[in-house]
Amino acid sequence: MVSSNKKPTSNYQVGDEISYATGSGMNYGEVVRLLEGGQAIEILFEDGRREVKKARDGAVRLLRRASGDSELDEQNRGRGRGWDEEIREVMRRDIRR
Repeated sequence: MVSSNKKPTSNYQVGDEISYATGSGMNYGEVVRLLEGGQAIEILFEDGRREVKKARDGAVRLLRRASGDSELDEQNRGRGRGWDEEIREVMRRDIRR
């Protein structure tokens, strides 16, 4: 199986909290508007500045959805708990021996 080196792009929504990496540090803000059908986002930073950035910009990271979910919660939403149950089953077998 060949894996892709590209990270999956986030579909930002109004109200999402994001971070933006710069050469001088991290800036935190909130998405206030979607432009060009979600291809670009307008960000209101904590210091009051507004900037428009491409949604696929690698410096922009999703911190928390407007609903309260984090980026990891969103990535693991469809993930089942079967893997954890398999490990527990093997551990139980080892303990019985």
